Amino acid sequence: MAAVRRGLLLLMGWLASAAATQGVPLEIVESALVFDSTATMSLNDDSDAKQCLRWAVRASLRATYSEAFLSLPEATSYVYDIGETDTKVSFSVNLPGINAESVRDDLKSAVVEPSTGPSLLMANLENCSLPDGTWTSWPYDDIDADATSHVLQTETYRRASFADVGAVVSSAVVLGGLRAHNFNADEVAITQFGIVIAGALQAATVQIDNIVAEEYKPPSIQDDDDPPVPVLEDDYDEGLTTTIRFDVAIHYWPVGATVLETPEAIAQALKTAISDGSLQSNLDFYAGPQFCASCVLRDATVNVELSYVKIDELTMDEPHAVAAPCTANCGGGGGGDDDDGLDEGEAAAVAIFVILAVVGVAGLIFWLYRSNKLRECCPSEEVEASAGELELDKVSSSAPTPEPQTEMV
Repeated sequence: MAAVRRGLLLLMGWLASAAATQGVPLEIVESALVFDSTATMSLNDDSDAKQCLRWAVRASLRATYSEAFLSLPEATSYVYDIGETDTKVSFSVNLPGINAESVRDDLKSAVVEPSTGPSLLMANLENCSLPDGTWTSWPYDDIDADATSHVLQTETYRRASFADVGAVVSSAVVLGGLRAHNFNADEVAITQFGIVIAGALQAATVQIDNIVAEEYKPPSIQDDDDPPVPVLEDDYDEGLTTTIRFDVAIHYWPVGATVLETPEAIAQALKTAISDGSLQSNLDFYAGPQFCASCVLRDATVNVELSYVKIDELTMDEPHAVAAPCTANCGGGGGGDDDDGLDEGEAAAVAIFVILAVVGVAGLIFWLYRSNKLRECCPSEEVEASAGELELDKVSSSAPTPEPQTEMV
């Protein structure tokens, strides 16, 4: 039963993924707006305000997108400037052939605050049309134009042309000068490393997830009778050479980025960033005192040769998972070590279960049909009477026939 239940859950995941990926490339665009303070967090429980925002966003897009479908917006907390918490409202725009760059440009133009009055988007929010034909106004704070411009640049995503929703590619790089357990205990270092990898891949930071360090394990040579002998490269320092593994979500990419949808493309982009020195430059910058005052990454260096080995080993050779359907903020949920598939025995059990269920339902329907036809042609009273007569005939035919007797004269 466990195999059957697992198979059914996997089947539902496949169906949901297929439904989420229908259509042509660029059909779905993810984006977001930022509003001052946290009062707009109440939007999640305010249906009228949600409808107002949907109408205002659609009215801010170009005329060819006037019939676009907007998902219900979802509000989350967002920190743009240190010490100030705002509200980010995320949504998706769905229309055949819609282009993410056009959506981004339209919304950027709509949030610019002219000197003569409110921005176009705020003007639309102040005069919203609801589905029931009534008009209302936005009950929450104004748009933060600077924060929104930043978010539109980094969190307006376009769909990859064929990557499944939730698909991830796992990879790794090797760094020298730090210990794995120190890195795993440093949340700031983990965050900054995600920014470094995102920069190398032109990805958004939310696409990089499941970052974890482990001590570098060099390959080994084993003879038949001898214990394994580690192969130590000249620049390998045991304990201070660390492999940092991570996952890259590949189903959405920021506008302007090169869409990388395969393990080969991810591996090549990482190798290019390592070979041209840009990965090390990003590491020096984002792990520097401006962002990471006491960060364990400050003295870290990219080990070029060992990184190539790990990229080939983990990105090209290991299987890659597909997580449950999600939005562009789904960075993890997979990895090279996940096993979400069915083996042959489990698949056969699922197939047999489905076949037996179909046959059983068909048999039940046929039995009910035949029973109903019998009731229609032969009422129960007639059936009982016929049965009684048949029984009497049977008893009569089975009784012995008396022999003729001769009368004595």
